[in-house]
Amino acid sequence: MRGRHTAMIHVLDEIVLAPGHLPAVLDLLESRYLPGSAARGLTLLHRWISPPVALQDAPNTLWLLWQVPDAPAYYAMRAGIDGPALAFWSTVGSLCQSRRRHVMAAAAPVLPQPKEHCDAP
Repeated sequence: MRGRHTAMIHVLDEIVLAPGHLPAVLDLLESRYLPGSAARGLTLLHRWISPPVALQDAPNTLWLLWQVPDAPAYYAMRAGIDGPALAFWSTVGSLCQSRRRHVMAAAAPVLPQPKEHCDAP
C-alpha cells in the first residue's frame, strides 16, 4: 500500500528564450545539467518547444518535464544541487527572457500539510 507521501512529483520548467538561443540552452542541458540530474533523483521525461518553429522576431518557450519519486525526493534533489547544475541555471538565466518552475503532483481531495513530517506515524 502506498503511503500518503509517496505521490510522484512532476517539475515543469518553462524557459522563454530569445530567438536563436535554443541550441545553446539544449547544449548546456546535455553537457552541464543532465549528467548530474539522475544522481539527484531527477528524471527528464520530455522536452518541448513552443512555437515549434524558429521565428526571427518572437521568443520560443522551452518546456522541460521532470519527475522525482515523492516530496522527500524533491527536497533532497534541491539540497543536492551541484556546481555544474548551478552553472547551468546561471548561464540559462543570462540567455533567457524569463523562467518559471512549476512543481506539481496528482490532484487529490486531501493534500499533505506544509508542516506535516513525512516520517510521522
